[in-house]
Amino acid sequence: MSILLGNQMASPSYGGVVKSWNGMKGFGFIASDGFGGDVMFSKKDLAEDLREVQGKFLQGKPVAFDAVEGVDGRMKATAVQLVMVEGQAVAGMIKSYSEKNGYGFIKSTALGGEDLRFQNRDIPQAAMGANIVGQLVTFHVKTRPDGKMMACQLQFQSGQTAQKFSQMGFPDGMVHTPSPKGFGKGFGKGFGKGF
Repeated sequence: MSILLGNQMASPSYGGVVKSWNGMKGFGFIASDGFGGDVMFSKKDLAEDLREVQGKFLQGKPVAFDAVEGVDGRMKATAVQLVMVEGQAVAGMIKSYSEKNGYGFIKSTALGGEDLRFQNRDIPQAAMGANIVGQLVTFHVKTRPDGKMMACQLQFQSGQTAQKFSQMGFPDGMVHTPSPKGFGKGFGKGFGKGF
C-alpha cells in the first residue's frame, strides 16, 4: 500500500489497529502484530487531516505507520495514516466548495490524496452559506452509478467548528442566506399572493 505524503509516495512499514485514542490528551495506542506490545502515537504523528478527530472515531480503525525507537527503548508510531475500509467513516479536508454550483471537493490521505466530490446536501446545514474551505471533516464514501467514489454525510471534526457554524444560523438551525432579488421583502410579500 502506498500513501501520498507531500508530493512523494511513501510506503508505511507497519500496519495495525488503533486500540485507544484520547483526543483531549493528544495520544493513543496501536495494536500491531509487528511489535511485542502496543505502540504509542501522538497527535503530531497523525496525518494533518486527522488531527482534530474527537471521541472514539479512531478506535478500532486500521492504520499504516512507521515506527522509531524512543529514548526509553519503546517503539513510537510516526506518520500514522488511516486506511480506508468500506462502510467506515474517513477523515479529510475540504479543498474547494462552490455554493453556487452545489458541490465541492475533499482531499483525504486515507484515499492516497485523491479528491472526492460532495454535494450541498451532504454539508451540515448549519454551515450553509459559510466559507468551509480548509475545514477538517469526517465523511463516508459511496460509489456512484458511474463507478466514481463520492463523499457523503460530512461532519466537522472539531466540536468548536460545528458550534461556530451553528451560532451563525438561526435558533432553528437554519442559516440565513441572501434571498434572490424580489424575495424577502417581508413575510408573504413578493412570493405569491394568498399565502
